[in-house]
Amino acid sequence: MIEVIDLKKEFNIISPVLKITQGSIKAVNGVNLKINRGATLGLVGESGSGKSTTGRLILRLLEPTSGRILLEGKDISSIGNRDFRKLRKDLQIVFQNPYSALDSKMTIEDILIQPIQLHKIVHPLDYRNEVYKLLEMVGLSKKDSTKFPHEFSGGQRQRIGIARALSTKPRFVVMDEPVSALDVSVQSQILNLVKDLQKELDLSYLFIAHDLSVVRHVSDEVAVMYLGKIVEKGSADRIFDSPKHPYTQALMSASPVPELGVKDRRIRLKGEIPGGFNVPTGCSFHDRCDFKMDICERIDPQEIQLSDYRRISCHLYNGEV
Repeated sequence: MIEVIDLKKEFNIISPVLKITQGSIKAVNGVNLKINRGATLGLVGESGSGKSTTGRLILRLLEPTSGRILLEGKDISSIGNRDFRKLRKDLQIVFQNPYSALDSKMTIEDILIQPIQLHKIVHPLDYRNEVYKLLEMVGLSKKDSTKFPHEFSGGQRQRIGIARALSTKPRFVVMDEPVSALDVSVQSQILNLVKDLQKELDLSYLFIAHDLSVVRHVSDEVAVMYLGKIVEKGSADRIFDSPKHPYTQALMSASPVPELGVKDRRIRLKGEIPGGFNVPTGCSFHDRCDFKMDICERIDPQEIQLSDYRRISCHLYNGEV
């Protein structure tokens, strides 16, 4: 469904006084991803690793500095805005914060009708019935269509956000941390809804999250991102059961499954993730890695495929095939 090839995004740093470019922040730095039809790719990493920026680049809510984005083999990264507007309905997003994602001055009916009208999904006479169908699809009733966002809980607002994303009958949806702002008791309901809708509508997801238990629940494959780069990717089971990259191992140890009589095995990383304007030379993770070698400081590791069909960027595995 989606293929991302060497995707990069740099943000220029402008001097507030001289109004000149002083440098750039490498938010996304050579990302390669594939997302199959009807499947979910989980994208994980610390805050500031570039996950949300990657999702917005795929949807062209941000324009990439370089690289290619393919939708079913068609390059959509360089086509003009007029042509891309025709594809916009196929590519949608569910935002992280359900409280700020909905216009507080509009009724739910108006919020859902807007994309339906813009993309001419159904005949104008069928707008209201389409709204009722969408609300029912996400577990709400048609009576809710006349209400305003402030009359709903966080979980209900996120259901409305999902309904809005589905209103254009998309093929691919970016789920940008859709449950991180919700109570734990509500999260499982939204996750189950997301999975049920995927099966029913044959949707492909990019699921961005920092909660690893959530990612494991919904994902078929997982990509681990650090400082704008993918350091490890493969099937969800392989990544979670046997992480290979030192950064992936540290992430997995941060949310262990409790075992009676087993001591805390958490791997505590040194320092914090550096900003995108201060990317270390060589391997971007070397200054926090306990397995650092001399080559790590000098040479950026190339992505290689391991014998279990996962891909990894780490000098520790250069000899493994």
